[in-house]
Amino acid sequence: MRIPAGVDPHTHPLGDLATAGAEARRGGTTTLVAFTSPHPGESPAAAFVRARDELLPQTDVRVQLHPAVWEPERLDAAQLAELARVGARAVKLYLAFSELGMQASDRTVYETLRDATRLGMLVRVHCENGGAVDALVDEQLAHGSTGVEGFVRSRPPLVEEEAVERTLALARLADGPVYLVHLTTAGSIDLVRRARARGQVVWAEACTHHLVLDDACYRRDDATRFLVVPPLRARSDVDALWDAVADGTLDAIGSDHATAPFTPPGETGDFRSLPYGFRGVGARMPLVLSEGTRRGVPLERLCELLTTGPCRAFGLDPPSETVEWDPDREWTVAEGGPFDGLPVRGAIAG
Repeated sequence: MRIPAGVDPHTHPLGDLATAGAEARRGGTTTLVAFTSPHPGESPAAAFVRARDELLPQTDVRVQLHPAVWEPERLDAAQLAELARVGARAVKLYLAFSELGMQASDRTVYETLRDATRLGMLVRVHCENGGAVDALVDEQLAHGSTGVEGFVRSRPPLVEEEAVERTLALARLADGPVYLVHLTTAGSIDLVRRARARGQVVWAEACTHHLVLDDACYRRDDATRFLVVPPLRARSDVDALWDAVADGTLDAIGSDHATAPFTPPGETGDFRSLPYGFRGVGARMPLVLSEGTRRGVPLERLCELLTTGPCRAFGLDPPSETVEWDPDREWTVAEGGPFDGLPVRGAIAG
C-alpha cells in the first residue's frame, strides 16, 4: 500500500548529511528537520546560512534547518530577527548541559518565547532541569555510582517534568506557542494536557526509542549501547506515550538521529565521559508503524504523527512523495544500533 513519505521533526544529521539522507530515504522519510551545529562564537544566523549553503547540497532529501542555540546568553531580539530574515522558522533552546555552556536561563527562555512569537517563529525546548541534573551527578559520583546506573539516575523523570512545567509557565507568561521535544514520561504528557485545557498552544513530540525501548535495557551487559538523553524510561511511561499517540496528545514522532554518539569533552573516568545518542532516522517509520499497528493504533493516526503533524507544527508543505509500505513482511533489526534484535512487522518496500 502507498502511504505518505515521512517527515522527521528531530534530527542532528549535519556531521554526515549524505549518509543520513540516504538512511532516511531507505526508511521512507524524505524530509528532515535538522538542527544546526554552530561553531564557537558563531551567531545562530551565521550557522544557519553556513549549513544551508555548504551542507544541504550533500543530500537529495528535503531539509528544513532549525537553529540550535548553544550560547544562549548571547541570544537577543536582534539575533532572532536576523534568523527570521534568513528564513528560520523555529529555534531550539536547552534547559540543561551547563557543562557545555548550553543551559538557557529562565529569562532567556521567556524573552525568546516573547520575541520569537512576535516574529512568527516557534521555540523548541529541551526540557530538563540542568541545575538539578548537576546536583544529582555529584550525588551519584559521591555514592560511587560511576557507570551507566549513575548516568540514568542523574536524569530521573522529575527533572524533565519540572522543566516541562516551568517552560509551559514561561510560554503562558509570554503568550506564545511552544514545542516540547522528546517527551518521555506520563507526568510530562499530563502537563501538556493541562496546559491545552487552559488554552495554551503546545506542540508535543516523542521519539522512536522512547516508544519501543524501556529502562530494562540498562540492566543488560551491553547497557552503554542504550545511553541517550533523556534516558529510556519505565514501561509504564512507554505505555503512557502510546496512550498519548492514541488520544491525540502527541503531535509528532522524531528520531533524534545523531550522525555519531556525542562524546563529552575530557576524560573523567566515570559516566560523565560516556558517549550517548544514536542513529535512528531510517528505523523511525518501520518501528513506529510496526509497534503502533500491534497496539491497535489506526494507520492514519500513525502517518499523521510521522508526516502531517510535523508539517503543521512548522508550517511545511506535506511531501508530495508516497512510499510503498508492505504491512505483512516480518524482519528483525540488525543495524549495529540500539534497535538490534527488535522484531518488526511491515517494511518500506525498496
